[in-house]
Amino acid sequence: MKFRTRITLGYAALALAVSLGLGIFYNMYIVQRYEASAFNRFGILSEQILNNLDGNIQKMTQVTLSLLSDQEAVQTIRELSVDMAAPEEHVADIINGKARIKSDLYTAYNLDNFYRVVVFNRYGYIAASATMQEKYVDADRKVSEIPWLKDVIGTKGRGVLIGAHPDDWGEKGSAQQVYSLVREIQGDHLGFIEVQMSREEFYEIFAVPDESINVIAVKEDGEVLYTSEGTEADEYSDFLEKPVGMFKEKNMANGDQELVSVGKSEQSGVRLLLIQDRKAAMEDMPNAWGAAAGVAVLVLLPSLAFIFFMAERLTRPLQALRRRMEKTELSNLTDEIAIDSRDEDIKALTKAYQDLMLRLDHSLNLEKKLNLLQLQAQFDTLQAQINPHFLYNVLNVISSRGMKDNDETICEICGRLADMLRYSTNTKTRYASIAEEVAYTEQYLYLIKVRYGEKIDLDTKIDSSIKTQIVPKTVLQQIVENSINHGFENNTGGMMMQVRGYQKDGCWFLSVHDNGQGFEEEKLRDLNEKFAKTKKSLFEDRSNIELEIGGMGLVNTYARLLLIYSDSLVFELKNTDDGAEVLFGAKMS
Repeated sequence: MKFRTRITLGYAALALAVSLGLGIFYNMYIVQRYEASAFNRFGILSEQILNNLDGNIQKMTQVTLSLLSDQEAVQTIRELSVDMAAPEEHVADIINGKARIKSDLYTAYNLDNFYRVVVFNRYGYIAASATMQEKYVDADRKVSEIPWLKDVIGTKGRGVLIGAHPDDWGEKGSAQQVYSLVREIQGDHLGFIEVQMSREEFYEIFAVPDESINVIAVKEDGEVLYTSEGTEADEYSDFLEKPVGMFKEKNMANGDQELVSVGKSEQSGVRLLLIQDRKAAMEDMPNAWGAAAGVAVLVLLPSLAFIFFMAERLTRPLQALRRRMEKTELSNLTDEIAIDSRDEDIKALTKAYQDLMLRLDHSLNLEKKLNLLQLQAQFDTLQAQINPHFLYNVLNVISSRGMKDNDETICEICGRLADMLRYSTNTKTRYASIAEEVAYTEQYLYLIKVRYGEKIDLDTKIDSSIKTQIVPKTVLQQIVENSINHGFENNTGGMMMQVRGYQKDGCWFLSVHDNGQGFEEEKLRDLNEKFAKTKKSLFEDRSNIELEIGGMGLVNTYARLLLIYSDSLVFELKNTDDGAEVLFGAKMS
């Protein structure tokens, strides 16, 4: 899969996930807002119902207070409570007293707002506000038979709200249901004032605009004042214990979620419960998922367009670099790579590839030059030796002759020389270990000592830690040979040669020291200039160095070491107090 495709798919998946998340969040937001709106409607409706209930109870209370504030009416009620104890003796007084009380009750306010207002005492009916036939009072009604009266006696003049009950004062056969506010008149059995409201009028207080909302009203003592049709108050008894507020609750009967509002009248203590199925409450909610999907699409489409644009823009330089890589050949390794991009990472990647190509080109050039030097070294060696096979045959003849004459020295010389020829003319390997180089040099020194005798001496000390390090063939022997040929030109005394090998600071070093005449200053400057020119030709000009036939001296040795060890090579020529020294080395491998 292409990098651009992976970027596009990866970020497209992220954009899709973000869009879906936003859509879901937006859907939850709409649902929560609509739930909050439903709860707010619940709160307003609950407050309206409770205010309406308190208003009606206040009107009923006002009727009782209005009558009790009339001193003449209270005095008449007090006299009737005495006269009705012996009705046969006070017939006229009772009739007149009832008429006066009835006159006080018979007002437009009472007639218009209430089903009936009744004043009675323990002896029976006193007076009532009624003009219609169905509201006439049954004067023979026995007060002791009224079931709710026991809840009013002893309340010390406090208004008591009585729930739905049959009209106790209606004529026989009446099925009218009423709600009553009853107040006990303070005094010695003075009686009671009852303000009645028909059940139909009382139910209007709890009327709600939505039939799916169930209403339950309960007095402080637990008596149920009102329940919506089809609603069982017992099913929601636990809700009535909850504090005033609004919440969601699971209906244990059907498992549905319901919205519940709990309110309480501060005046009457009536607790009001509004209940609605959550689905019904949210029925008018707009399509939240459709809106959420719209939001998701509005987010996703621009995001995808931006992702495609950015993926194309980000990968365009990479595609250009890939095309450039595919066209890379040996002939264009050094060509400049121009990739148009402002991205620092792309620039760094392009530069890294450019540097890689330059290093590869440099390595190829060095390999070519090293091969050239090796070929030159082999050619020079073969040229100088003329014909190794011919020389081997000649050495065998000389050795055989020495054996006939019992001259072991001649045999040893021939054997040593043959070993040197095999080592130097072996083209299978271009490099040798320091241990092999030292052995080869000692072979060479043996032959030199045959010529010079005790006049020349070689002292070799090599640390075992560096013996396996690799160097070009014959480098050590060439340096020793150079010291013998040039260091002792004007010296007739003994020739002392010291070869030391050691490790220091993570590098290996070989030093060749002689007690000869040392380097002439002009020759030393000339050699250092040639070293610098050789290094510049190899690494800066990248041109081949041409060494003449037989040019196996210090410059050739330096060039071969430089091609192997590059900048880590140490190669120094210097004069000492008693001669000259050549020091070379490089990092341990």
